[in-house]
Amino acid sequence: MAKYKDKHAATKSKKTKLLIIGSLFTVLIGICLYFVGYYAYQVYQVNHEVKQETQLTKQVVKKTKKSTTTHLGTSDEGTMDINWEKLKQINPNIKAWIYIPQTRINYVVLQGADNTFYLHHDETDKASTSGQLFFDYRQKPNFSEKNSFIYGHDMFDGSRFTDLVKYADKDYFNAHRKVYVYTRTKRYDGTVFATQSNSGTSKAHTMGFSNGAEMTDYIDYMKSRSDVQANDVSTSSITKLLTLWTCTGVATVDDAGQPVSADKSRTFVSVSLKEHR
Repeated sequence: MAKYKDKHAATKSKKTKLLIIGSLFTVLIGICLYFVGYYAYQVYQVNHEVKQETQLTKQVVKKTKKSTTTHLGTSDEGTMDINWEKLKQINPNIKAWIYIPQTRINYVVLQGADNTFYLHHDETDKASTSGQLFFDYRQKPNFSEKNSFIYGHDMFDGSRFTDLVKYADKDYFNAHRKVYVYTRTKRYDGTVFATQSNSGTSKAHTMGFSNGAEMTDYIDYMKSRSDVQANDVSTSSITKLLTLWTCTGVATVDDAGQPVSADKSRTFVSVSLKEHR
């Protein structure tokens, strides 16, 4: 009788273990399917948003001239005919347009009541995985600031500000230095002169200056921290700055040499900005 009980208990224990293992396996499969499904949905959502943006660009950008050289000289690749009335109808929060030739950066720039709304909403204010590019809410959205900031996501599909991270590569940096920004009334031509990864709360995130000396110090700081050295833009020639900001996605170090985790690391691309004449 005792042997029967022992055998029965062992069988019951074995069944219990198999049941637990089976349950854990089922839960694991369920978790995997959830994440696969979530990722697939994210990919679908982002692809859908890209298609919408392509249609928007076709609607509002009437003409873009690529830079070509002929016997008449070099044409202006920054010439764009933007339908600002159409953009205003779409969303009055659209304040500017930014275009960097030979990259995917060719987007509207908005401004919200804070620096979080357009991380999760598109140019029509609909919820969005990719968000949209936007000015810092504390600044005037017309490039009149001494250092205007534009923020955007580093997306897995290469959209938004993903290309900014590539500026750490010298060859890419040198091949993509021209930046064009537009408002309803003005166009500005920019030249990239520095890039770095740092903490989001570092000196790189300085928006205003009390005097010219502070601005000069900031420019020299950005140059000294740059991953690529560009010596053709002198500090004294820079009168207006544009800083493009995105997540870096990899760990870095801050100004004091302390480690900055990947989730807190940011890429700063510095642009010397001049009003187009």
